[in-house]
Amino acid sequence: MSARVRIQGEACGVPHARARMAAPAIAVQGADDMSIATESPSVVKDRRAVYADLLSQAITGELVGMANYAAMVRLHADAEGQRQAMEHASTELRHSARFRRAAREFGVDPIVDIGAPYWRRIRESFLRRADSNDLVACLVIQEVMLESFAVAAYRTIADAAPPELAKVFSLIAEEEAAHVDHAVLELRSAHAAEPEAFEAKVETLNDEVMSTLAQMVGLEDTAGHCKLCRGACVKASMSSAGVDRATVRGRALNAYLVTLDRIGVRGERSLAWVARLPL
Repeated sequence: MSARVRIQGEACGVPHARARMAAPAIAVQGADDMSIATESPSVVKDRRAVYADLLSQAITGELVGMANYAAMVRLHADAEGQRQAMEHASTELRHSARFRRAAREFGVDPIVDIGAPYWRRIRESFLRRADSNDLVACLVIQEVMLESFAVAAYRTIADAAPPELAKVFSLIAEEEAAHVDHAVLELRSAHAAEPEAFEAKVETLNDEVMSTLAQMVGLEDTAGHCKLCRGACVKASMSSAGVDRATVRGRALNAYLVTLDRIGVRGERSLAWVARLPL
């Protein structure tokens, strides 16, 4: 059964993880009929603050990805696997640097902290599996969960961002999609060999890691302030920059389900896992 559902108004079950979901019907900054010069200073300030916080999350997430890939080098028995892990770590570092440069050019000062509460929880979950030499679990966390989430979130932000930021988010989203493709290639055989054990492992990780990601875009901050937003939680003001929180959540979970579909995970199971994630 393929996981074909609608989550927060977004269609799921597209044939490929690279497929773009329909853009939400929202105002897009930078469109021909909008000019930052015609907006009030307070509106411009609020919008810039939103993108500063979103960039803080993006930069921090990329650095977490870099650290995760670096930790996976030793888990690969073959030189090619080690090379790919090092290459992916380098790509994540380059993404963080590109986001930093975009922040500077946009005139904002992001907060970067891989020890921030939500990211620390994800990192600790990953390291427990790395310390257990569980390469499959590490790939599921980094490439199925984090990368699927990043691709969907970046594309959604790109739909609404000013042109200079939209280009950066869009380009990095496409590069991250290649990491998702890598996960599918690596994990299909693991699932085919032991489907019950594989799906049981993913279910455990879903409740541990995807629940944290869902909380990051959830209605409430159940774990408290993320420590990356400069003031109050950015989720309350994202709409002022044309970014809809529910759309980010819906697209991210849809992308996750599509990736699991491609690996071969049974849709009736993955749908049940997603259904119990925090709103």
